[in-house]
Amino acid sequence: MSHASETAFPTGAPAPDAAFHDSAGKKLTTRAVLAGSKDLPTLFAFFKVNCPTCQLAWPYVQRLHELYGGQAVRVAGVCQNTASEGALFSRTYGGTTFDLLVDAEPRFDASNAFGVESVPHLVLVSPDGKVLRVQTGWSKREMEELGREIAKAKGLTVTPVVSPADPVKDFQAG
Repeated sequence: MSHASETAFPTGAPAPDAAFHDSAGKKLTTRAVLAGSKDLPTLFAFFKVNCPTCQLAWPYVQRLHELYGGQAVRVAGVCQNTASEGALFSRTYGGTTFDLLVDAEPRFDASNAFGVESVPHLVLVSPDGKVLRVQTGWSKREMEELGREIAKAKGLTVTPVVSPADPVKDFQAG
């Protein structure tokens, strides 16, 4: 685990069955998202478009998806803004090719259910709905650990999420 609220969702705890909307406005629950994940864990990546740490981390969430999405994990971005703002953010910061969900203001139902206090907030949930990992903010080390964990769980070759030559900072709080 990491910088996140470990007491709210310790490893193995059930993930909340929160309500989201897809980009077309259709209501989805955590269970529905997990059911569409084809027996893969789902990484819920909560973000806000004006968050500098989200802007820093987002291309690496995309890279994680490019490396392991559909084989070892399903990535679902969860935007705390409107669907159109989330889509623009995704195009600007990494050209996102994974699913985007919406948990817009003013209620933040899903974010509150998942205990999100700051973003980016990543929650890895098993296909059966158990929390596997939570991390908040940006940590190069934790992003690499997450990639290794995902790859090893499915017997895939581990590939760095962050290239060793990448000058990205090691840590930035959310």
